[in-house]
Amino acid sequence: MTRLLTVAALLLSACASSNSTDEQLLLEVQTLTRGGKYEAAARAAEAAQAQIPADSPLQGQLTRAAVEVSIASGLEVVRSLSFADQDDEALAMLAELEERFPSEPMLEAWRRLIQRKQADHWFEIARSAMATGQFEAARLAYERAMGFEPDHTLAPAGLARVELLEEYRAGLAEDYYFNGVRDLTEQRLDESENSFEKSRRYDAESERTRRRIVEVRREKAEGRVAYAQQLVEDRRYAAARAEFAEARRLDPESVAIAEALVAMRVEAEVAALLSEAESFVLRSEFDEAELLIAEAGERTVLQADVVEATRDRISSTRVDLLYQRALDLEHDFLFGEAIELYREVLEGRDFYEDARARLEALETYVVEAARLYAEAQASGDPVAKLEKLRQIEAFWPEYEDILAQIRALEGE
Repeated sequence: MTRLLTVAALLLSACASSNSTDEQLLLEVQTLTRGGKYEAAARAAEAAQAQIPADSPLQGQLTRAAVEVSIASGLEVVRSLSFADQDDEALAMLAELEERFPSEPMLEAWRRLIQRKQADHWFEIARSAMATGQFEAARLAYERAMGFEPDHTLAPAGLARVELLEEYRAGLAEDYYFNGVRDLTEQRLDESENSFEKSRRYDAESERTRRRIVEVRREKAEGRVAYAQQLVEDRRYAAARAEFAEARRLDPESVAIAEALVAMRVEAEVAALLSEAESFVLRSEFDEAELLIAEAGERTVLQADVVEATRDRISSTRVDLLYQRALDLEHDFLFGEAIELYREVLEGRDFYEDARARLEALETYVVEAARLYAEAQASGDPVAKLEKLRQIEAFWPEYEDILAQIRALEGE
């Protein structure tokens, strides 16, 4: 740009002593370029080249002015991209300009400026990675910084420090690895896994360490499975599910463990259904309990006997309650209701306690009471009527209105 100003000053001086139209055309191109009006400057240069004679001494200056228009226009785009932190695009634009206009000092200066900016950017990324222990990322960032600026004042030292730390970490990784091997040999599986994990922390890409960790975890998974199977035998399905889940975490590739975990989830849910059914029984909510038992029976594979035993226990408890209720009704002389409950107790079975004898006795009482009552009402002899009513009173004192009738007859 300084050169443009100098040329423009000379031309202005020339114009002051000459009214040359050609010189004015050249001056217009340079003035538009200085003002950043690059499209107008390009059009003016094209028009001037067409108007100024080909053998004019000004043609050389005009050609240079046209080049400077293209360079200035391109650099304007480069600056905008760089200010927007789109430095890769800016460098690509500079490469195109340098290919068209090689050995241009202004283009070289801008390329060095943007590369220095990129180098500083990657240097800061490297420092942040170092601060968080991401040494591989730091190494790559330092290398990127030096790729943009090989003579960067700080990046080479940073890279050297990363390489030193990587060597140190590689030594630690090796030590922890062989600690893990020794622990594995002696079946100290937790300690072995811990050592291998520490080794991988210092050498995340080590394939042999990864294989060792898989080996240790599979052995630990086998131990979990063995314990889970014992829990299954003890019918502790929820605990077995937890053990299979841990085994699954340790050995996620095992199909057998995955299937066992699914099965245990089902059996644990069945156990929960049975427990809930028991709670309904305690509240005498037998219909709800039986629904849960039915669902448990449909889902279980291992607890069919428990489901059946629970169903029998619920049925027995229900019958016990029915029988006790029937006894209470019988003792309260509510023979009709007691008969219905005794029949329900005996439904599907030949006998239960003394329910059948009691049922037959109450049915006899009902028939006999009805017969005696009818005879008493038909009798015209007060003594005979009182005798009939007394017979009913002996086994069913609250039958119909016999007590009122007895008091009336005794009052006569």
